[in-house]
Amino acid sequence: MTAEANRSLLYPRLEHHSSSNISLVVALLWGLAEGTLFFIIPDVYLGLIVLFHWRKGLLATLAAVAGAMIGGAIMYILAANNGAAMAQLLLLVPLISPQMVRTVAGQMQAGGLGAMVSGPLRGIPYKIYAVQAGRQRLPFLPFLLMTIAARLERFLPVALVGATLGAGFKKSIQRHTAFVVGAYALMWAGVYVWYYLRVR
Repeated sequence: MTAEANRSLLYPRLEHHSSSNISLVVALLWGLAEGTLFFIIPDVYLGLIVLFHWRKGLLATLAAVAGAMIGGAIMYILAANNGAAMAQLLLLVPLISPQMVRTVAGQMQAGGLGAMVSGPLRGIPYKIYAVQAGRQRLPFLPFLLMTIAARLERFLPVALVGATLGAGFKKSIQRHTAFVVGAYALMWAGVYVWYYLRVR
């Protein structure tokens, strides 16, 4: 099969995956995983899905939020019962530093659950807030409700930008799918290199 034929098959394959219910399951599990111990954010997957099927991509965004709520609830409950051990466990996750954990502890002691909204926008992982919320025995139901706001404020802009680009440049993406996917992967690799250099 020629390279041209491979390129022509890539778009329908990605479109088929993006439009399927499997994408919702993956988004939910990714949100759950990143809400616990996984370190690659769901934005990476969501941004790709909306490029190829914006309607399902927006639903996948909600699925990722639901997954984050499940993951956050797990971390909260575990930390409420053994906060010190969970704080130590966080330090085993790539790109989480002791300074981050101390910063979030101070933020939540001073501002309560409201700190969850501003923190993730500054690149501080949500899972740290979930652990500190449990460790400080902050109210559980308000914690879950704040999780929705904290996750949507990050996931939704990514999804909306990707959906706009996917719809507006659909023909170009169809013609140059491999290039677009490659550029997308390089973009996120660059983001993670920049983040690593910033937090190390």
